[in-house]
Amino acid sequence: MNLRNKYCFIWVACFGILSCNNMPSKNHGPIKLGDSSTIVTETDPNRLQDLVTDLKPEIPSSTQAVDTPKPVAASTTDTAKKQVATTAAPVPGPAALPAGAGLKAEFKEVSFMIPNLTAKLSGKADLSKATGAVYTWASGNLQGNVVHTTGNVTKVAQRYQSIIVLKTKNGSLPLDALTETTDWKLMKGGSGSYPILGLTETEMEFSDADAGDIKNAVTKSCRARRYSSKKTQEWMAALNGAKAGNQKPLVVTLRSLMFKVDGKDPSGKIFSKQIRIDVPL
Repeated sequence: MNLRNKYCFIWVACFGILSCNNMPSKNHGPIKLGDSSTIVTETDPNRLQDLVTDLKPEIPSSTQAVDTPKPVAASTTDTAKKQVATTAAPVPGPAALPAGAGLKAEFKEVSFMIPNLTAKLSGKADLSKATGAVYTWASGNLQGNVVHTTGNVTKVAQRYQSIIVLKTKNGSLPLDALTETTDWKLMKGGSGSYPILGLTETEMEFSDADAGDIKNAVTKSCRARRYSSKKTQEWMAALNGAKAGNQKPLVVTLRSLMFKVDGKDPSGKIFSKQIRIDVPL
C-alpha cells in the first residue's frame, strides 16, 4: 500500500511541474478597468448570434377594447329607400261627407251627418256660431247607421235616454217616470266614420223598476194626460202583473239619442259640439 501511495505522489508532482513550465513567464499584474489590452473583441459572426429568443410578454390592458364596427358603404338600393322614406306622402285632408240625403249639421268647426235619416231641426238653421243642435226624428234607421264628420275631430261620444212604454192593442202609454240616461261612451271608429251601435231593445239600458214602481209610473202618466179613473184602471189592468221594465207588455224604447264631437279648429282651439235627436213616442 505504501509503495502505491509513493507512485501516486510522484505522478502528481510531475504533472504539476509540467503545468508550471507551460505558463508564460510574463507577469500581467492586476486587471485594470478600461485597459484595452485586457478587452477581448470577438470577430467570429457565428459566435455573435443570440442563442436565446427575445421574450415578448403579453400584458393585458386594464380596459377592454371595444370592437368598432367597420362602416358599410351604402348601396344604391339603400340610398333609394332613404329617399323614398324622406319623401313622405302628403297628409290626407278631412274626409268629405257622403253624397245624398241625410241629417246634416253644419257647424263652423266641423260638419256632422247621418245618411238616409230624416229629421227636423229645432231653432235657427244657421249653426255657424252654435254649440249644439236639436232634431226631431221623422224616418230612417239610427241603429246600425254611421256618423260622418269632417274637420280635425279627436273623438266622438254617444249617449241615449231610454223609456219604458206600456203597449197594448189599444195603444201605447209612455211611462215618463221610468227613463234611463246613459253615460257618454266613446264610439269606435275613425277617419271621419263612427258606427252607431247598442240601440236594439235587448241592448239598451233601462230603469230598474219593480212592480210597485211600475204601477206608480202608470198612475202618474195617466194623471199627466188627464185620463179618467176608468181609463186609468184599464191601463193598470193592461200591465198583467209585469214586474220588470222589459217584461211584456212593457217595452224598452229609445227616447233620445245624443252625440258629442270634440276636436280642434285650424288655429288649434278646442271645440265641442252636441247633437240631440229626439224620437217621438
